[in-house]
Amino acid sequence: MTYLARAHPLSTGLGLVMTVAAGIHTAGVTIILAILTGLAVLVGIRFRRAATLAVLLAAAAVMLTDAPPLATGLAGLASACYLTLRHNECESIRPAPGYSPAIVAALAFAALAVLAASLPLDIPWLPILAPPIMFLAYMMAIQPLRPIAIATELSHSDRI
Repeated sequence: MTYLARAHPLSTGLGLVMTVAAGIHTAGVTIILAILTGLAVLVGIRFRRAATLAVLLAAAAVMLTDAPPLATGLAGLASACYLTLRHNECESIRPAPGYSPAIVAALAFAALAVLAASLPLDIPWLPILAPPIMFLAYMMAIQPLRPIAIATELSHSDRI
């Protein structure tokens, strides 16, 4: 079976959505980043590690342009879903089970990020609150995974 025959259509489609969302407002040198992002997505069909490179290139293309919050949010959401699916896919075309909570969380965070970036707030002390709020959001997001990590750590410590 060729690599294109098992191209993982869902993750590849999300990678191409990420490429288009990151490259829609590019001009000049940043268009090269968008093209390289698309090529990395296609190489990611064969080599999973290229998917990470594709996401980094898309992030660089978005950062170097003055893209609107909606396009940036779409690129970020597609990037998160693309990486989650691409790195969880087995040798079959179907994704591995258990990826949907991560995609739902990515969708919620992307919606909040677009909403926060779209509101015209001019509060000078607001950026000071961002790191602790993000830390708390991260701790809430990994809370369901902590019992699994502790159980895994305990099972590994029994072997030593």
